[in-house]
Amino acid sequence: MSRTLARAVAGLAKGCTAFLKPKRRDLTRALVAEAITPVVSAETPAGKLFFSGPTARSLHDPQGLKRDEPETVAWIDTLPQGEVLWDIGANVGTYALYAAKARRSRVLAFEPSAATYAVLIKNIEINGLADRIDAYCIAFSDRTALDHLFMANTGAGHSMHAFGGKNTVQGEIQAVFKQAVPGFSIDRFVELFDPPPPRHIKLDVDSIEERILRGAETTLRRHVETVMVEIDGLTRDAGGGGIRPFLVDLGFTEETLPGIAARRNVLFRK
Repeated sequence: MSRTLARAVAGLAKGCTAFLKPKRRDLTRALVAEAITPVVSAETPAGKLFFSGPTARSLHDPQGLKRDEPETVAWIDTLPQGEVLWDIGANVGTYALYAAKARRSRVLAFEPSAATYAVLIKNIEINGLADRIDAYCIAFSDRTALDHLFMANTGAGHSMHAFGGKNTVQGEIQAVFKQAVPGFSIDRFVELFDPPPPRHIKLDVDSIEERILRGAETTLRRHVETVMVEIDGLTRDAGGGGIRPFLVDLGFTEETLPGIAARRNVLFRK
């Protein structure tokens, strides 16, 4: 129903502007698209959060804030006020915004998809959280190099991308585009730029979580208290791959949050 109605509205806009000269027609259609881009709100215990929705997929996570990842929300609710959180694979910023709003967290958000990053920045702006969230359009891995983000869909808010290859937790994707992206190991990023080091890390990139963690060994040893990492798909079927033993070797233990059933996001605490 929604898709059919959307096509009808788009057709009406095109019909109403068809008589205009090409430059005026194109400008008018662009202005219409800007005017009807929705901004939706999500209720939280800390108040409303607002999200721009230039694509349907960019509204998926905000509309599922309380429903889709209750373990992530419950973990954020335990964070001490004002501590530093790194959100790696931030998408449009659903959980970065929630942490900044609810826990006054100092958030560094990392999202390599250009279209999604643009919406992330817009969401930080419309929520007035630029003083608490810094967002970077880069990727993390176990090495520092220029590489590509292989994307099955380039629209804002889409997931299942893979940096440096085509394999995700769902297997090899049929990439429609590869976006050039600078990649860093977390340890090298910290060494080069001296950012606020993470006390807490949320990691959800649908592909190379283990490699990212291995590139953060020094940072994990020195600074990090909790890690919430998605273990899903092929990684879950493999028992978490090397994620669990690697974090255990660094002194972390797997923890279950009270009242929250086991889900794809797994909490480790030092």
